[in-house]
Amino acid sequence: MNVRLSLHKYKQTLGVFGLLLAVLAFSAALSPESFSASHLLNMVRQAAPLGIAAIAQTLVLLVAGIDLSVGATISLVNILAASMMMGQNGNIGMAVAVSLGVSCLIGLINGVLITRVRIPPFLVTLAMSMVIQGVYMVYSKGSPKGSIAPGFRYLSDGWLGPVPVSALIWIAVWALFAFLLYKTVWGRKVYATGGNPMTSLLSGIRTNRMIILMYTLCSLLAGAAGLLLSAYIGVASVGVGNTYTLNTVAAAVIGGTAFSGGKGGVAGTFAGVLIMILLQSLLTMLNVPEAGKFISQGLIIAIMVAINQRRK
Repeated sequence: MNVRLSLHKYKQTLGVFGLLLAVLAFSAALSPESFSASHLLNMVRQAAPLGIAAIAQTLVLLVAGIDLSVGATISLVNILAASMMMGQNGNIGMAVAVSLGVSCLIGLINGVLITRVRIPPFLVTLAMSMVIQGVYMVYSKGSPKGSIAPGFRYLSDGWLGPVPVSALIWIAVWALFAFLLYKTVWGRKVYATGGNPMTSLLSGIRTNRMIILMYTLCSLLAGAAGLLLSAYIGVASVGVGNTYTLNTVAAAVIGGTAFSGGKGGVAGTFAGVLIMILLQSLLTMLNVPEAGKFISQGLIIAIMVAINQRRK
């Protein structure tokens, strides 16, 4: 009986991993020569920034929110980190501290405006995204300068045995939040806040504080994703994080996290990120243009939202 209940509870997550296996099988059939362990590990290395950013988006979706400023935050962190490091290892500490501090401030402002001023999350984070873009355009004067320190680039380029360091970082972040969400009282409070805010408030959960914390953590993780992406590309680039907002939402929704809150989690998001990366690789192999890729992503989001709503 307990086994049956556990399978029912995690049915959707198991379904997402089943979809991942199906996409892997299709990729292997389409291009056997590129389906090797080294190729897959390299894909995971490149996917690590998206993986961490998708965990960030999942946290706010669990409390019935959304963060449209994730991509802009990643771009801002990229420009800040490169301009402060200037290719010098001695500047790494200050650059990381400032980047993550600014990221936390962005999330804190988002959370306060949503809970205290009662502005819908969509509008708050959309406005924040535009403000951030304006800030980094003024800061960089439209032409960002600087580069990432060689020592910091090890986070993306380094390998520990056969495994990329960036993949280990992604897995560590995922494991931390999986434990917190699934195995702690704090995690149950997160799900309760998103599932039924009024009942949670009457039960003694400080829902406003929880929502503010989720947005702060979201921006902090977006900043971490921006640092990891910066380590990968090595230079500052305006708008480098623009595609991440849509991709993080898509990965979380594919993984079974509902827009209505209180349903889903980082386990499904992990598989959702890998599905997104594999699908993008497939579309590239099939010579699908960028417009076709955007259409495909939009259709995937719409289909998965429809499936989640039907299950609900």
